[in-house]
Amino acid sequence: MIKKVKIILVLLILIGIISIPLKVTAHSVELDPKNLITLPFIIFNGKGTITISSSEKNYTLYYQAVEIPDSTYSQIKQISEDGEEEAKKIETELDALDAECDNLKEILNEKYEAYTNASEDQKEQARTEYETAKTNYNEKAKQYNNKANEYKEKVNEVNVKINELTPTYVESNWIKTDNNSIFVDLSKFSGQKTFAMWVKLVSSDGTTCYDETIYTMSGTKANEIKVESINLDKTTLSIKEGSNYTLIATITPNDATNKSIDWSSDNENVAKVENGKITAISEGIATITAKTKDGGFTATCKVTVTKKEATQNQSSTDTNKQTETNEQADTDKEDKEKVNDTTISKGTLPQTGTNVHYIIVSMMIILSVIGFICYKKVKFYNFK
Repeated sequence: MIKKVKIILVLLILIGIISIPLKVTAHSVELDPKNLITLPFIIFNGKGTITISSSEKNYTLYYQAVEIPDSTYSQIKQISEDGEEEAKKIETELDALDAECDNLKEILNEKYEAYTNASEDQKEQARTEYETAKTNYNEKAKQYNNKANEYKEKVNEVNVKINELTPTYVESNWIKTDNNSIFVDLSKFSGQKTFAMWVKLVSSDGTTCYDETIYTMSGTKANEIKVESINLDKTTLSIKEGSNYTLIATITPNDATNKSIDWSSDNENVAKVENGKITAISEGIATITAKTKDGGFTATCKVTVTKKEATQNQSSTDTNKQTETNEQADTDKEDKEKVNDTTISKGTLPQTGTNVHYIIVSMMIILSVIGFICYKKVKFYNFK
């Protein structure tokens, strides 16, 4: 009995040691009632081997590692440490009782031997001394057993508390192992992570039993440096329509592992942004936001877009266009006057009073000349 209690006590002391398995009864699952499964004491480089009782033949073995969140494991560890401290006190008392029991056992054996070898006249006294030694031993043994039960209750109390925190297996995540080996890929994470290593044994007769142990492992992936903040070179910006400006983002710390940034604009009709480059679309106000993918830290810049001013070339172009418009207007006016200035050559009568007057006078002069010539000829022939 004493030997068994000491073994349990040693296991409890090892509860708080990193990379040493912690045996718990997780949730309501009954763990390996026939003690058929023995998980490895330590997993080295993410690898270990499960031992199955030789009584089991043609079995199927599965395993899976369920990660325990740091906050949860901190609680488990605290419960374990507190339980270990209380167990050490019980251990000290058990050791003292164990020594007393051994001493009383020797006295009892001596008294028993003296009683059996006593003469008739000494028999009664030897018997009394033997009974007294037996009573003393039994009382001390009873104290020891009570203290041992107290220890067992403490272990059970610790297990129940851990039971409420330890995550159970996921039925769809079982990995079959043909050589009883288990493996956790340490390259997938950095730093220390804690896992509940679950094992499922399916016997040839279809009987299923489970076992579980907690391990803390160190990942081999390069340590990830978390983002702490982000800043932009400008918090306000004024640009004109059609202009561009590229914001410069500074992430702290400078050697952060993931510096990816998501850029966005709350009004893309005013300003758009891509990889920090702002394009002014139209007059208005927009807020540009830079958000880190690691940690979700943000920084903003208020962008004011103003109307675009006319350039010198545009002014010259507008002046030329105005000159062309004026020249065209003059040309149209001249054409209109030409249309109104109709002459005889076009076979039409004069259209104004002044032109008619000139024509009448001309015709009268012509008729006068013709009349004068005719008069001279008539006179020459002298019809009288």
